[in-house]
Amino acid sequence: MALAPRGEGLVGWYSILGHITSDVLVVSIQAFSSFLIFSIERIARLLFGRPSTDYFDFVPHAQRFRIDQPVYKNSRTFAGKQGEIDVDESLKSSTYPIKAEELIERTKAVLESSFGVKNPDLIAEDFRFVAPYVGPLGKEEFIRTFGSFSLEQALPDLKENYWGFNVDPLEPNRVWWWSRPSGTHTGPLMFPPPSVIPPTGVKVQWPVQAQSMLFNEQGQCYQLTVGYPCDRQIGNTGGLGAVFGLMHAIKKPLPFQEGQQWKPSPLYRLGMRVAKVLERFGYGPGLSPKKQ
Repeated sequence: MALAPRGEGLVGWYSILGHITSDVLVVSIQAFSSFLIFSIERIARLLFGRPSTDYFDFVPHAQRFRIDQPVYKNSRTFAGKQGEIDVDESLKSSTYPIKAEELIERTKAVLESSFGVKNPDLIAEDFRFVAPYVGPLGKEEFIRTFGSFSLEQALPDLKENYWGFNVDPLEPNRVWWWSRPSGTHTGPLMFPPPSVIPPTGVKVQWPVQAQSMLFNEQGQCYQLTVGYPCDRQIGNTGGLGAVFGLMHAIKKPLPFQEGQQWKPSPLYRLGMRVAKVLERFGYGPGLSPKKQ
C-alpha cells in the first residue's frame, strides 16, 4: 500500500509538488557541480599524474583458494532452488592445507593479539586492512595506526560480543564472524591522534557487523575486514561501524560524508518521491491504473 502524503487535498499536493520542485533544483545544481569537480580532477590527473598518497583505487588480493562446486543440502529448497550449502561436505574438497577448526583458532589468536598489533608474526608481510571506508592499509601502517589509540582505554567496559565463527565454504582460507559491540565512553579517546576527546559517559551500541580474515598457506592473516554494518537500525551509531560509529554516538561525527549517518541523496530522494506520486495514480510494482 502506497504511503499517503502529509495533509489532505490541495494542501497535500502543494507540499508534494513543492518538495519535488526543490529536489529538481538541488539535483540540477549537484549535477553541474559534479561536472565541475570531475573536470578539475581530470585536468589535475593529466597535469600531475597520480599522487603517491592515493590508495583509494586499488587491486584487491587475488582469490587464492576457492570451491567452485559446493555440496548442497537436499532437505530443503528455496523457491525451488538448492540454496543451502552443506559446509562440512563442501570443505572436504578444499585444497587449502589448514583444517577449518584450526583456522578458526588462528582467527581467535589474531583477535586476542589486538589484530596482530601485539604479535606481528601472526599477520603476513602482504597484509591488508580493508574497512568500508578505510584502507587498504599495509602491515606496518596498520600496526602503527591501530596501535596509536586504545578503545579499551576510552571504553573500559567494551565488549566485542563476537559469535558465529565459520569458514567460508566457497573460499576455504577465509573465516567470517559477527560482532555486536557495546561499551561506555568513560575514558579519554585519542582520536584522531594526538588529540584527546574527554569522556562523555555515552553508552555506545554498535549495529551487528560482519568481519573476516583471509589466511595464507602458512596460517598468517593476509587480509582483515571489519566494521561492515548489517542493519543500520540497530544501536546509536547512526548505522556506522567501528570508529566512525563511535564518533557519531558521542556527538563528535567526522566532517566528511563517509563519517556521517546515511541519508538519501537528492537524486535518490527525487526518484522515490516521484515513484510515490505515480503509485497514487496506480503506476508501480503490483499496481495497474485500470484497477484504480
